[in-house]
Amino acid sequence: MFSTGHLIWIAISIVLIVAGIFLCKKKKPTMRRMTSLCLLLAIISEVIKFLSVIEIVPIVEQVVENGVLVYQETGKYAPYLQAEHMPFELCSLQIPFMFLSLIVKDDKWRKRIWSLMYGTSIIGGTMAVFLSSIAPEFTDTISFLTAPRAWQFFLYHAMIIVQGVYIGMSEEADMHFKDMKWMIILTLVLDCVSFYMNSIMSVPFYNGDELMGIAYDINYFSSYNNPLGIVFDEKWKWLLYLLVRIGIAILLIPVVYSPLLMKKTKKCDET
Repeated sequence: MFSTGHLIWIAISIVLIVAGIFLCKKKKPTMRRMTSLCLLLAIISEVIKFLSVIEIVPIVEQVVENGVLVYQETGKYAPYLQAEHMPFELCSLQIPFMFLSLIVKDDKWRKRIWSLMYGTSIIGGTMAVFLSSIAPEFTDTISFLTAPRAWQFFLYHAMIIVQGVYIGMSEEADMHFKDMKWMIILTLVLDCVSFYMNSIMSVPFYNGDELMGIAYDINYFSSYNNPLGIVFDEKWKWLLYLLVRIGIAILLIPVVYSPLLMKKTKKCDET
């Protein structure tokens, strides 16, 4: 993280975000047009990600040889997408959010979805750019700057940040500070779902009925493990981490929604 290649991508992302916001302010597209364009680009991005990370792996079977468990290849192969690449993170979930905002007929629920998109895309997209999960995958600057996966990752997150900012700017979306509550409620629901998804997608080892441990863990929404690598060897440490997450959210969300409060105040002053 924060290698030369990563810093270059951060700089490129900032330039793209500023340019995107400038174009949105100048062109002032309707929310339907803006969302439709972002949805199209997001689908293309997801296809590129899928093709970049899917692997062809051998099909194996467990065999005991000389008292040792080994994985013996069967000679067959299959494409496989590892669980961490499934589109269940908040940034990937922007795709169904976009789709829902286009098909939902009820104005109140459309605005609630926009509120969810506004906060999650800005916070999630910014964290993804600066705390890139793919940065450790690249050992040199050239490969980082030329890899299709890196282009897809940073362009996608720059795009959703622009989309989030435009939702806040748009008179049609008409976002206000009070709409923050729907982002909190809906994100909390999704966060609770992640607790179950992380266990479902992890790989446990059992000895009879006794759980011995897990061989492969998933961390959607960072609800099971922290980005700092602190070891949760006791439940109270994990629960403390969850409280810290809640505290950070309580601080971050009002900050992201505060421009909407200032926008509202400005309108009142002008009238």
